[in-house]
Amino acid sequence: MEETINLEKIYRKLEKLELFMKKFEQLAEDLEFARRTEEAHERIEAGEYISVDSENISDEMIVK
Repeated sequence: MEETINLEKIYRKLEKLELFMKKFEQLAEDLEFARRTEEAHERIEAGEYISVDSENISDEMIVK
């Protein structure tokens, strides 16, 4: 039996794909956060941390 394709089915599949992509993007963000956190932890453990005053903290938070 051949399945008929209509706009409603295509729309539902696109909605599912959009939800999947949002979850994938969130996972990518979570992995990047975990990677940066691990790198920071390793620098702290190695004594390679910096001291920043409250006026310059935004400069240090910029991704380099």
